Amino acid sequence: MRLEYIVDVEEMMIKDYILSIGLSQRLAKKIKLYGNMSVNGLAVKNYEKVRRGDILVLEYDEMMNEDIKVNMEKVDILYEDECLLVVNKPVDLASQPSRKHQDDNLVSRLKGYFINKGITSNIHIVNRLDYSTSGLLIVAKTGNIHHQLTKDNNIKRKYLAIVEGKFIDKVGRISLPIARVEEYNIKRAVDYKGQEAITNYRVLKEKDDTSIVELCLETGRTHQIRVHLSYLGHPVLGDKLYGKENDRLYLHCFYLEFPHPLTNKIIKIENKPKWNV
Repeated sequence: MRLEYIVDVEEMMIKDYILSIGLSQRLAKKIKLYGNMSVNGLAVKNYEKVRRGDILVLEYDEMMNEDIKVNMEKVDILYEDECLLVVNKPVDLASQPSRKHQDDNLVSRLKGYFINKGITSNIHIVNRLDYSTSGLLIVAKTGNIHHQLTKDNNIKRKYLAIVEGKFIDKVGRISLPIARVEEYNIKRAVDYKGQEAITNYRVLKEKDDTSIVELCLETGRTHQIRVHLSYLGHPVLGDKLYGKENDRLYLHCFYLEFPHPLTNKIIKIENKPKWNV
C-alpha cells in the first residue's frame, strides 16, 4: 500500500497530520513500526514536521493472515476495483471464520480468490451478514480502505424479506432498541435498556398469509431486521431463532450504495434474490 498526500496545513507533526487526514490510529501505528514515511523524497520519522506543499508518502505492505484456511470454492463477485469488492454471499455461509466454520466461510473463499489473483493484502469484511442471510457484502482490500468505508457510516443497505402475516400499516419506521439476551450467546431481543435500532419498511406484495417487504437500515445491530419483525408479529419466513423453521431464511441484502473511499464517486449495486416462492 502506497499513499501520497500534498500537505495542506501550515505546519504539523506527521503523526498528527496522518490522523487529521482520516487514517486510523491502528494503521498509523503499523506504518510507524513496519512501514516507511518520506517527505519530498527523504525518509522521515513520525515526530518530524510537514509544511504546506510538502509531498508526504506513506508505505506499508499488509500481509495476508496465515491462520485463515484456504477454500477454493468460487466467489460470486459483482464489482471489483483496486480498493474493494462487492460479493453476493450465499445463504447458510458464515462471513468470518469461527469455531464451527473454520474450513468454509466467506473469508476463506476470498483468500482462495486473492491467492489466485496475486493479491497479498488481508481480507476486510465491511458489512457482515448473518450466517443464514444472503446478499451483498463489501470487502476492502486493505485496512485503510476498510476504515475509510466505515468511519462516516455512509453505506446505505436495503433488504428484501418474506415475512409471516400481513401488515396493517404498509409503510413504517420501527424504532426499538435491541440488546443481547443474557442467557444466550447469539440471541437478541427488543429491550429498552439496549442500543438504538431503526428499521424502515415498505410492503411490496402480499400473497396468502405472507408479505414481501423491502427494508432499509438506519442502524446495524446484530439480527436487527429479524428481531424487529418478529417483535411486530411478522417473523421472517424460515427464521428458526425468532420464528419458525423453513427450507431457508428468506432475508437478502439486495442493494448497496456508498461513496468510493478514494474518488468519492457513488457506487450503487443491486442484485435481487431468485426465490422460488
